[in-house]
Amino acid sequence: MSVQKVMEIARGELGYTEYPPGSNRTKYWQEYGEGWQGQPWCVAFLWWCFRQAGEGNAFFGGARTASCGTILRWYQEQGLTVPVADTQVGDIVLMNFRGGRDPEHCGLVTDPYWHYDARYVTTIEGNTSPGAEGSQDNGGCVALKRRYPYQIVAVCRPQYKAEEVKPVDDITGHWAEKAINWELDVGISNGYPDGSYRPNAFITRAEDAAKLYRFCEMMEKELSELRAEIARLKEVVK
Repeated sequence: MSVQKVMEIARGELGYTEYPPGSNRTKYWQEYGEGWQGQPWCVAFLWWCFRQAGEGNAFFGGARTASCGTILRWYQEQGLTVPVADTQVGDIVLMNFRGGRDPEHCGLVTDPYWHYDARYVTTIEGNTSPGAEGSQDNGGCVALKRRYPYQIVAVCRPQYKAEEVKPVDDITGHWAEKAINWELDVGISNGYPDGSYRPNAFITRAEDAAKLYRFCEMMEKELSELRAEIARLKEVVK
């Protein structure tokens, strides 16, 4: 999928550093063209990743800017912003680390989960610092970061190209085929984006919790319907 290609390219840039340090000189600005070198490059990094993945138009319509505020306004005009809690892989997170509401930095969501013990999303960002120390919005390298709700101004959702998914059948003939098909039929599991189920793969605690939650929701709905039917029958026999 196109979003996976963008993420693959972004991950491949982890550890890239501007040279010389403090100059904002990067290969991302070189592709922008003359007149851009020397400016903060978090936006240029994302533009470059989308362009390399063949998804240039999904990022700011393929145009060039160094302004996170301009990026936000464009996505707002297109109706392509979503609530912070609804982030998904491939979304663009716009941030401000000084308590303001004007975005000054951006990153690409690689893990959208909001953890029960510490609510955050994981991003890949250009022009940040590798750790908690140093400038987070002009740090000079590409790094993996955790960002929290109070740092996030907005979340933008690029319109990636729709690609046909060829289903991968790894269920037929499996010893748990009947149980797996039941789980898929009732909606407890949806499988993976490539159409596979991966019956022999390990699952994360988050995936296990999501499946258990959907099962409990299903049982609660059935129980509610049963109670309603019992109440109706009681009225009939009165």
